[in-house]
Amino acid sequence: MDTYGEFTLRGAVLLATLTLVSTATVPLHGLDITVCNPASLTNGGAVSKPSLPNTYSVKVECNFQDKTQSVDISEYYDYPNQRAAVFEEEYGFHAQGIYSYNTNEFFNIEDQLQICSVSQLSTDKSDNWLFGYNTGSPTGHTMYSAYGALHFGGNQTEQYMGTTTVRGMLVNQWKSCLYWPSKDATMTVNWYFTVDGWNTAIQSNVPVRATVVGNIWEVNAQNTRTPRPFNHTYEFAEFRNQFQDFVDLSHLFETPSGYVCPGRKDTKPLPTPSNYFRFTSEILDPTQNTIGFIKEWYDYNMSLVRYDYKPNPSNLLNFGLDTLSEVHDWNEGVAYRMDKVRGNCTVTKIAGSDFDAHSLDATTVRIRTAKEFFYFDKTQYAYEGVKKARGIDCDVWIATRSDWPSPGSSNSTWEWYFAVNDWIQSTGHTYDFGMPIQMKLTTDVVSFIYNIYDYDEEQPSIFDFDISSCFNYTEKQDFTFKLNADYHSTVAKNLQLFKYEVLLTVHKWTNLSPLRIQNIAVDYDTNNVIVTLTVLGGAPIQGDVPNPKAQVDLSQAATMLQDAINRGSFQIPVDVTNLQNPIFLKAVPYTLSASQYQYVPEYYVAPPPSKTTYTGGQMAGLGVGMLVFAFILVFVGLAVYFKKFRAAELGGGSSSVENPTYNKE
Repeated sequence: MDTYGEFTLRGAVLLATLTLVSTATVPLHGLDITVCNPASLTNGGAVSKPSLPNTYSVKVECNFQDKTQSVDISEYYDYPNQRAAVFEEEYGFHAQGIYSYNTNEFFNIEDQLQICSVSQLSTDKSDNWLFGYNTGSPTGHTMYSAYGALHFGGNQTEQYMGTTTVRGMLVNQWKSCLYWPSKDATMTVNWYFTVDGWNTAIQSNVPVRATVVGNIWEVNAQNTRTPRPFNHTYEFAEFRNQFQDFVDLSHLFETPSGYVCPGRKDTKPLPTPSNYFRFTSEILDPTQNTIGFIKEWYDYNMSLVRYDYKPNPSNLLNFGLDTLSEVHDWNEGVAYRMDKVRGNCTVTKIAGSDFDAHSLDATTVRIRTAKEFFYFDKTQYAYEGVKKARGIDCDVWIATRSDWPSPGSSNSTWEWYFAVNDWIQSTGHTYDFGMPIQMKLTTDVVSFIYNIYDYDEEQPSIFDFDISSCFNYTEKQDFTFKLNADYHSTVAKNLQLFKYEVLLTVHKWTNLSPLRIQNIAVDYDTNNVIVTLTVLGGAPIQGDVPNPKAQVDLSQAATMLQDAINRGSFQIPVDVTNLQNPIFLKAVPYTLSASQYQYVPEYYVAPPPSKTTYTGGQMAGLGVGMLVFAFILVFVGLAVYFKKFRAAELGGGSSSVENPTYNKE
């Protein structure tokens, strides 16, 4: 849009072309009495001037006869909240100006160019002249009143000129003579308001038209001033003293969705994510009309991540069409991918391209932090205001990145929606992170909408990360022991918590990874509580984290567990009244029994450890985030998995368990 068009947006109602202020030091011409003279005007007070509301909206058709041009304007003025907005349509272009007096900011938004710029209202006169900027207001309000915004009334003299007809309406006419030193412009202004008794759709005494005719004295090539005449007519329609119910105020006074405004003030900090959470996601690709779903669990403290998804049947698949569950054990750097229907499992190293991975070098990775998981790192998010998503009022933050899907990529826009504090889940929980509702990711090529449901900030249970189907009978062992206690008065009060305490106690005495303690079951007889659990073997391959935790083999674990029980040290705390004062259930010595599996090594051989090396391309782009990885997972043919198999062909280690059979001869 040209300079003239840009100005029209910023000074919509009066004298649009007068904002082109010369910086030359040529003396002003001063009041041009050939145009008008304020001294010749009087107002006897026979007819009172119309009163103006402190909140209004109006549509204006701006006709510039000297330019042979018309511009349409929609203006919204909100004095109590110190804000205003102007929407402009000119030459087929759309633009928006937002005046935020509470933050001293003016936002100029160009729709066709998809850009937003920010300036200070207190210092940029080309932005503040329409609605003004009062520095000495006793109320502290810096915005002009409605009279100042419309340049009507106030201390200036308006002479009543009688009644006339405008667009078929009977109106009162008011005439004034104005001189603006900042523009060196003299003008005759005529205002037309409907008379009392002429009712419009909303009220009487509303503005209908304003005409502005005069001269602006401009500096010429000879460093003198010459007059340039101008003649403008402003037609007002739909003047209302309040905003209509169907008007979305966030659409009026907040920057549009997807617009990053460099330099805007950060008025609200971005939420800090918890170290553990879980949720269900819906991934939409509006350009392809596709929908996908994924469930995710993340626990930074336990170094565990899980996600469940159903592959898209239209893509080339390596793992069938059943729902897949993938668990990443970051303690050892190993990924377990399971088909719960068929019982299949594939074990691989965690690839640097996985959504929860951060590559350290060509061969090692680490778990992403919670901030990295949500792509809150390496960029500055700006608060946009309150917008609606899925019918929910949301606080919205926006940022751009140049490292997605790989470093050096073109800019991508990330927009996060969090439910405002007035909205809480049906459970009544209010989480530190808030309630994420939606994320929008946009580039020049693709766009995704990521809806988040059933967000839960409670720490996931270790039982959510069940990998027992990845171990056959040679790699796991069942144990049973007894506790001398009454089931109903102790364990039954909180069975799930009791199972968790069993796991922690086994971990304490065996140093087994909690992930290897699975299938905890509880039964009872007349005198005892009977506990059964399964201990899994170590990871079948060597992982790719820098310092994998040392693993305890099954025989060592069995010996340590038996010793703890037999000497009376194995005690499980039970919440009977409260956790601050638990009772302890002691395992009965010499009650530990283990399953007896026959180990046939010649018919089951664990894969040898091998080294995985990521290519330079992988290292450059391994930061694909949770959100987009989910889309790739569902809609782009499992590209990440293809990378994993490609790495395996080049020497990466993996192990598969596909309904194994064994030679019984």
